[in-house]
Amino acid sequence: MRAGDAEQIVDLQALLKGVYDRSAYDFRIDYTVAPLAALSETDAVWADVLLGEMGLIG
Repeated sequence: MRAGDAEQIVDLQALLKGVYDRSAYDFRIDYTVAPLAALSETDAVWADVLLGEMGLIG
């Protein structure tokens, strides 16, 4: 950007979701198995809720 250019707005969530959908990670990653790097209890609960909302785990 140059001085005087208008600030650009990027919807990062939509961008990342599009990349995720096109790369088919939901078919490559088994979300029902615990991650190799252990999550803290708080992060594990957050991840379970998020993956549940996305329908990736039961």
